[in-house]
Amino acid sequence: MTTFALNNLWTYIQGLTLARADREWLASKLMEPSADEIETKRQQEFVKDSLYRALDGFEAAKREGRKLTTIDEFLGELEKEGIK
Repeated sequence: MTTFALNNLWTYIQGLTLARADREWLASKLMEPSADEIETKRQQEFVKDSLYRALDGFEAAKREGRKLTTIDEFLGELEKEGIK
């Protein structure tokens, strides 16, 4: 919203006669996370978990002396599969 629209909304809200319970309800609705915020949080958790799993796999491969795939090899595999 623009600043003008927000100021008009605030003026409107100030003009309302709201009971304490109504003000608390309005405040809770304003503070409630949006669907976008929830989705962003879910995506961040997925990326974080994926990175931790990758790091665990890297450390296990290093301990076991396995050869790790380079980024160039990985990208080459993606190109072969038509993913890139």
